[in-house]
Amino acid sequence: MNKINKVAIFGMGKSGKAAVALAIKNKQDLYAVNKGPVENWYQTEQLEGLIEKCACYSEEDFAAHFHKMDEIVISPGIPVTHPSLAQAVANGVTILSEIEYAFRYSNHVPVIAITGTNGKTTTTTMIAEALKKAGKKVFCGGNIGIPYCDLPLSGEEVDYAVIEVSSFQLETIHEFHPQIGLILNIFPNHSERYDHVRDYALAKFRLLKNMTSKDHLILGEENSYLSEIKTHEVQKSFFMKGNLPDSFKKQFHFQEAKVRGEHNEANFYAAFKVLELLGIPDLKNLFQEFINEFSGVAHRLEYVTNFKGLSVYNDAKSTNTLATTTAIKAFADSQVPLYLILGGKLRNEADRVLPDLMPFKDKITRIFVIGEVTQRLGQELREHFEVTEAQDLVTVLELAKNENLKGDLVFSPAFPSFDQFKNYVDRGDKFKAWVKEILI
Repeated sequence: MNKINKVAIFGMGKSGKAAVALAIKNKQDLYAVNKGPVENWYQTEQLEGLIEKCACYSEEDFAAHFHKMDEIVISPGIPVTHPSLAQAVANGVTILSEIEYAFRYSNHVPVIAITGTNGKTTTTTMIAEALKKAGKKVFCGGNIGIPYCDLPLSGEEVDYAVIEVSSFQLETIHEFHPQIGLILNIFPNHSERYDHVRDYALAKFRLLKNMTSKDHLILGEENSYLSEIKTHEVQKSFFMKGNLPDSFKKQFHFQEAKVRGEHNEANFYAAFKVLELLGIPDLKNLFQEFINEFSGVAHRLEYVTNFKGLSVYNDAKSTNTLATTTAIKAFADSQVPLYLILGGKLRNEADRVLPDLMPFKDKITRIFVIGEVTQRLGQELREHFEVTEAQDLVTVLELAKNENLKGDLVFSPAFPSFDQFKNYVDRGDKFKAWVKEILI
């Protein structure tokens, strides 16, 4: 490994803070860069104990110095096209993600990497939990919310690193090399970053950058862009949601599963395939037990409570209509009214939800709209659905209580969270807290 003298960590979110800690551990000449004055970082980013150990700069103050670095570690939300990085890019400075930076110091641990538009966090968690059930020591992190840098920071020896990776993180990998990779699906998303869905797909396909004929790719055939990777030398397995292999369906049943929907059955299949490739013994018995025990992932169609006949579900992770329609389909066999909570921050002026919701016109009893898009959604949906412009979640829950609603109340917003919340986790946590305060 070549000696890296000057490293800038750009962005002090979770992954940026972990990268700072790893750079400190490796005694690198470190510069931490973040939006806003340094004196405000303590309060906004909780960097106590770290920023005293490195040179810290606001983005504005450091913009003229990025091109002097040997490399720059960027947070996922910062594209390489960021104006402050223009001179560094022109000078050929290496720009990498926290995923790449962590892999450099933990590349002796076999990597299972999962990406896709929807389902990647649930599938990542399934794989990690199933491997733990099989007696393996596992690190589970990445885009799932636990920085990959935490693995080399801990010094812990594990059997596998199960890493969720986003398209943003994959844009700036160089040596990152999964032994097993999963691309679950690719549908239009992140229009704020990619002008065309093909560009988004190509970012996802960078998962294959360092994979070889000795490695294995598990690919969901909902993917509309298969031709881009069909000729890659990696070994491949395919699956399709709603049309899983008979060999899998005959081995396992889902009557006692705690998580709902055919999308979760597909996620289970992807996890099963990983364990099968790894040669986990007595897999049939182990995996049936796992199906019955797995309780799901927070904020992904998570059951919250039942209040006087109203079952409440938290699907706060949903930031696009595909995720929301997937949630709706999980209630296909339910005979009770379905109430949907939609809304958040507008991503793109061209975004519309009506075309994706129309197939469920007879299934959805009522839609509550919240957030920045409240009025816009009300105008778009009112002709075809019963719509209540509630503005915020507390109002929705109070209405549900006062009107004595019965059935299923599903918070699956289909929009980003940044209008009223820090992120989708904050959105989901607050929703659950308000449910407990108002309905329990």
